[in-house]
Amino acid sequence: MPDIEEQFVNAYADQGLQVVAIDPGGIGGIRGLASTDDMAGVQAYAENLGLSYPVGLETTAHYTEWAANFTGANPFPVDILVDKAGIIRYVAREYDAPTMRALVEELLAE
Repeated sequence: MPDIEEQFVNAYADQGLQVVAIDPGGIGGIRGLASTDDMAGVQAYAENLGLSYPVGLETTAHYTEWAANFTGANPFPVDILVDKAGIIRYVAREYDAPTMRALVEELLAE
């Protein structure tokens, strides 16, 4: 998450890039976030990392339902890129900064 801050927020926020992280709560947590059912814990963790982008807590059953049907090592998309029209353009379960950077630049140019 600090790398996302450095590689993306610091580099592209002034061009309109917005970054948001979501912790799915007590069902495993997104890579890098301490799994917690309490928003104060999520916020404290994000502050400890020095993140400037918003970090939220998933409180619905959607992640739980999805994770119950997932057989892989990590049931959560780690990275999702959404374009200006709200269309999901990229989903990856492993952080790949070079691939994401290329697509972010392409999407910001649209």
